[in-house]
Order: sequence, then structure tokens, then C-alpha cells
Amino acid sequence: MPIYINKDNQQSGPYEDQAVIDQLRSGSLSPNDMAIRQGDSSWQRVGDMFPGVSSGQSSAFPINAAAAAPVASVAPAARKGGCLKGGLIGTGLILLLLGIAIAAGSRFIPSASCDLAKADEERIDKLERDIEKAKSNFDYDEIGPKAIELDEATAGYEVSKKYCDDDKFRNDIIGIAGAVIAVLGVLMAVVGLFVGRGK
Repeated sequence: MPIYINKDNQQSGPYEDQAVIDQLRSGSLSPNDMAIRQGDSSWQRVGDMFPGVSSGQSSAFPINAAAAAPVASVAPAARKGGCLKGGLIGTGLILLLLGIAIAAGSRFIPSASCDLAKADEERIDKLERDIEKAKSNFDYDEIGPKAIELDEATAGYEVSKKYCDDDKFRNDIIGIAGAVIAVLGVLMAVVGLFVGRGK
């Protein structure tokens, strides 16, 4: 894990282990200088962190734990919001695309009831035209059977129209649900964009 150094009340880093060891050997760091690994909660002497590594010089400054304490909050901040940010944005985009697909797809859900209602409507129109034609030709033998057939077609149309309306209502609900999912996805992605900012 990266290491942060507090030398002469000045913070520096992050450094890899070898970089700290090299500074300790060259004398640019003293065994009495303070160090903390990213994610740790307490500071320790560099000499305790790397025992046995000799130093070219020692620090003339006393250890000041109070001055080093604020630095502990800096190390965890380096990774604040990383995974959460990516997760929120990724999930938000997935929900957005899913919601759009559901909302758009709801317009194309087939309905046998609506197909039947349309066929019944066309049949009713044809029967009404046939009856009018029979009346104009004074063909009363044709009018009676056509009128009975018209009544049956009208009754069938009322049933198929009701089921068609139910199917359209269902499709509207699915479309609204898709829109809600898409909006939630947008909100989640927007929240993800702001995670970790302002710190």
C-alpha cells in the first residue's frame, strides 16, 4: 500500500516501499520521521516501519503527532467514491437503456384482441353497407339474414373491443414503468457523477 511521510511537519507522498527505503538509506529521511500506510489509522516511525535499514542522517526535529494527525484523513481520500461512483454511473446507464427499451417495446406488444376487434369492425362496416344496398334494391330476403349477422358481429365487437382496451391499458402501464426505470437510471447516473466531489 502507498506510504505517506511526515518530515519536518510537512506531508509528502504517496511513495512505494522501495522509494521510502532509498530515501532512508540516502539520509533524506530519518528513522524518526513519521510514516503511515494508506488505509492505516496510526502513524509510526519510519525506522519502525523498516527496521534494519540504516540512515545517513537523523532528524533534528522532534516527533509531532498532533501535526501529523490531520494527514491521516488525506490518505483514505485518495480512493473515496471510486467504486461507488463507477457502480452508480454504470447501473444508472443500464437502467436508462433498459427503461427506454421497455417503454419503446410496450408500443409493439401484439394483441390478438385488438386484431379481432379490428376484423369485427371491418365486418360490421361491410354488413351495414350490404344491408343498405339490399334496402335500396328492395331485396327484403337479404336484409333479415344480414341484420342477424350484423347483431352477432356487433356483440362480438363489443367483447373484443373491451379486451383490446385492456391490452392497451396494460401496454400503457408497461410503458410508464419503463419511463420510470429510465428516469431512475438518469438520477442514479447523475448522483454517481457527484460522488466523491467536494472533498
